[in-house]
Amino acid sequence: EQEEAWQAWAEGRDMQVNIEPAAHPDGTTVDIQDLFFNTPARRKFLRTEKTEFTHIDEVIKRIALSRFEVGFQLNHNGKSVRMFPQALSEKQQLQRLAKICGGGFAEQASTIDAVDGDFHLTGWLVPPEHCRHQGDIQYFFVNGRMMRDKLLSHAVRQAYEKYLPNERVPTFVLYFELPSEQVDVNVHPAKHEVRFHRQRQVHDFILTRIEQALMQLVATDSPQSAVTHQHHYGSQERPSGPTSFPSGRASGGSVLGERKASGSLLPNAARVQNSISSGQPQTEPGAVKIEENWRVLTVFNGVYALIRNEQNLAWLNLAKVHTECVAQKLIQQLQDGLNGQPLLVPVAVNLANLPGPASQWPQQELNQCGVVYQCQREQVIIEQMPEMLRQGNVVSGFTELLKLLTEGAETEALASWLAQFAGLESYSITQAEHWLIQWRSLLFEAPDVLQRLPLPGERHAE
Repeated sequence: EQEEAWQAWAEGRDMQVNIEPAAHPDGTTVDIQDLFFNTPARRKFLRTEKTEFTHIDEVIKRIALSRFEVGFQLNHNGKSVRMFPQALSEKQQLQRLAKICGGGFAEQASTIDAVDGDFHLTGWLVPPEHCRHQGDIQYFFVNGRMMRDKLLSHAVRQAYEKYLPNERVPTFVLYFELPSEQVDVNVHPAKHEVRFHRQRQVHDFILTRIEQALMQLVATDSPQSAVTHQHHYGSQERPSGPTSFPSGRASGGSVLGERKASGSLLPNAARVQNSISSGQPQTEPGAVKIEENWRVLTVFNGVYALIRNEQNLAWLNLAKVHTECVAQKLIQQLQDGLNGQPLLVPVAVNLANLPGPASQWPQQELNQCGVVYQCQREQVIIEQMPEMLRQGNVVSGFTELLKLLTEGAETEALASWLAQFAGLESYSITQAEHWLIQWRSLLFEAPDVLQRLPLPGERHAE
């Protein structure tokens, strides 16, 4: 009886319900006609037919972006409007992406694939200089569901803001996966917003991984590389067989992509180097010659690059090169004032757990390092931290920084301490090529990061 009542309501109380079997190919067809013909309360809110169909078309696009393994066809007034064949291979996925987001997006976008524990971020990012002027291509999916969540939007916008021209907005298609028990989807009636159980960790994971990817995109020194589809932001090669976003989890964390980098070392460096926004290469004038003289053969243990030129073979400590280059940049930035990053969730710390009374803290030096805090009764509310410290243990980083400043640490020592948090656990070959160039141009072939290997016959000669 309830089913008949529902059918009567759907068809109209005065219409007869007719259910008949019909031949149909594999799949599902949804045929909608005169949806609100007998519901005046809803009908008065309808817009023009063109506007309403545009909304339907957008919903189909979102669903097509979330399920590449399913084919979709949208018909309107007897005509086929959208046709999205099943997309299992990467090439087919890019073809669907071009149909939905435009050919320019598919040409310029680079993939990102980042894993950190239960968090997995995949998708496509567009370099800042090629982002659109309107936010019509901003798709973010959480466990396969399209979202317009404030926390996610804030993380993406904050990652882009250091590089993005004022007239452009972030352009992306991203997929975020995490265990279902760690997210509450019953927050918004339309399910467009969610509440994460670990909001700060989610925000920082997305912010950090996108920043790492954009760091390489901004520093790209080859204009031709911006239109290829073979750039992946991950520590592992992507399979050549059928893939689908969201894809399965991979081991290890994300690092940077396979673009040659030669520009900024930190996100804050983008504010110092004015030529980044103009798209000009950031390498030194002799960079081309440097790259020809030295070549990376492989990366061992994720940290040591085996490099060679016409006469020498050596190991290059990429982690030390990275941190020393960052330290040089930080010395200048600390003199001008380091740009801090606001914490999504302010951190409260008991004053009893911090060194000395708050009245004796070097407040000016803390502000110079990008730290913003407030003292409330017996607590300190940390609101902003330097970029390299906000991703880890905020309390520990604040305490150590406070001790260094209280003891009167010099700028060089402070820059070296901060730089150690910028290093990576593992470097790709492309990153190794980038830091090889920086070793030559910024560190002037510092010997303390290099270990030469004897060539055949040299040991006997000694």
